[in-house]
Amino acid sequence: MENTKPRSASAGQNNRPKPPVKPNQPTLKLIPLGGVGDVTKNMYVYEYGDDQIAIDCGMGFPKDEALGVDAIIPDISYIEKSKKRFHGIILTHAHMDHIGGLPYILPRLPNARVYGSSLAIALAEIKVREFGLKNVMTPTEGTLNLGPFHLEFIHATHSVPNCYHILIKTPAATVYHGADYKFDLTPLDNHPADLSAMAKAGDEGVDLMLTDSLKVDKAGFCPSERSLLKALESEMQGTSGKFVFTTIASSISRIQMIINAAVKFNRKVAFVGRSVEQNVEASIKHGFLKAPNGLFIETQKVPHMPSKDVVVIVSGAQGQAGSAMHRIANDEHRIIRLKKGDKVVISSDAIPGNEGDVYELIDTLYGRGVEVVYSGSTEKIHVSGHGYSGDMQLLARLVKPKYIAPMGGNIRHLTIYKSMAVKDMGYSEDKIITLLGQTLLINKDGIKDGPKVEARNVYVDGLGIGDVGTVVLRDRQVMAEDGILVAIVPLRKDNSQISGDIEIISRGFVYQKESRDLINDARKQVLGCVKDLRGQAIDWSFIRKKIEGTLEKWAYEQTQRRPLIIAILLEV
Repeated sequence: MENTKPRSASAGQNNRPKPPVKPNQPTLKLIPLGGVGDVTKNMYVYEYGDDQIAIDCGMGFPKDEALGVDAIIPDISYIEKSKKRFHGIILTHAHMDHIGGLPYILPRLPNARVYGSSLAIALAEIKVREFGLKNVMTPTEGTLNLGPFHLEFIHATHSVPNCYHILIKTPAATVYHGADYKFDLTPLDNHPADLSAMAKAGDEGVDLMLTDSLKVDKAGFCPSERSLLKALESEMQGTSGKFVFTTIASSISRIQMIINAAVKFNRKVAFVGRSVEQNVEASIKHGFLKAPNGLFIETQKVPHMPSKDVVVIVSGAQGQAGSAMHRIANDEHRIIRLKKGDKVVISSDAIPGNEGDVYELIDTLYGRGVEVVYSGSTEKIHVSGHGYSGDMQLLARLVKPKYIAPMGGNIRHLTIYKSMAVKDMGYSEDKIITLLGQTLLINKDGIKDGPKVEARNVYVDGLGIGDVGTVVLRDRQVMAEDGILVAIVPLRKDNSQISGDIEIISRGFVYQKESRDLINDARKQVLGCVKDLRGQAIDWSFIRKKIEGTLEKWAYEQTQRRPLIIAILLEV
């Protein structure tokens, strides 16, 4: 039976312990499908008997070598193949690396329900409904029962409001799922983390804690979001022209600060970019963003107002090609134009994989002659939403888990966390689990590694989901580095001989007009491949592979390059 409690109005290898998990006792299984050894595309499946739930369903961001890929999502083949009762997906908070995979994954789980905080559900619904999906999405806080899973939502603080850690209780074991957090004692919404609930979970007993580890290499405690307020106000006060502000579109607390500053300095606020417009609208509707009547203006009014009276909040802080900020920086936006006296403030860190895009955006803005303020140039313009080592130690002291598995970081973060826990918190090495693709089997006797589950990256490219794999990416990489060479060969069906001119097309390999001798030599190579096939029936696959192999060897011998070779056979 599934019950929800509505939101209240106030509201490498590991040396395993001995004895090992006993085979005949109930066991809780953890299957990480994303967020392990990687910062993004967070998704974790918990399985007890024939029942399953998933925590989060995020998207990742492609690195430079993933040419043409728009996003990366978790591989849910395990859920589909297991044929178990899948009770739903629980969202911890509203960031895209925790909710962004839903539009691509829910079509494969058409009956899956989605639960989470009011803000997480509100922003997730925006993405999901755009795809025409009708999955039931239920704002949930307090407690939730899904089959054998009893879930408790424990309020945490992050860079977006309305975040939760999930305490998962089953007959086999209790797990504390501590997704992204920091201990912000002065959050902008005055709703700090529920330390008493965390301590209560620890007093009642936690077998395993999963914890954010992304900023474990930073000493002390992460600063509060509120610490940015004076610096942002100072930047706005010192701007003679338009004040253009960009951050992650779901950073509602950061947007609230800019709204408050705009009120203080008598500026009107316009929003540019669909994601920020939608997120602001949803956040106001659900009470997570507040602004006085008459503060917001239509984007079309900005060019007709004195620049000193305007704040423009823009999506695209990661410098994504085609985003609103990218178009404004390149003077391609149809309404917003930058000029001398304007100031652009970028209040976010580059998501791993996006560093090049962010710095290109900054360089472009500098080239336009406008003032640019970002975390690399000015202090207290951005703070992380992820706790430092002190935040992580505090959570561990409150929850007091028997075992800890760091998550949400790269391998270096997982390794540093383990070292910190051993040296500074008195944990033995076997109690800190480095997840590197293995599943975990958990019960009251301990934890052991379960079988590995293949969780490959699933690439989203345009309208295609999962149809771009390693072979396609390798071909794209080859074309990017050494170009492409195409041979179009007309062959007679009756005797397998060439009938007509062989066309050689070079793109990114050599400049065709200035390499006529090389292109003619390529034609001779193709002629040599088929001259001994006279009178034979055409084996299209054999001839194509022979031509491609010959041209590949020839191209390397002539140029020391390895272009992508494609032979096209035309039947005449």
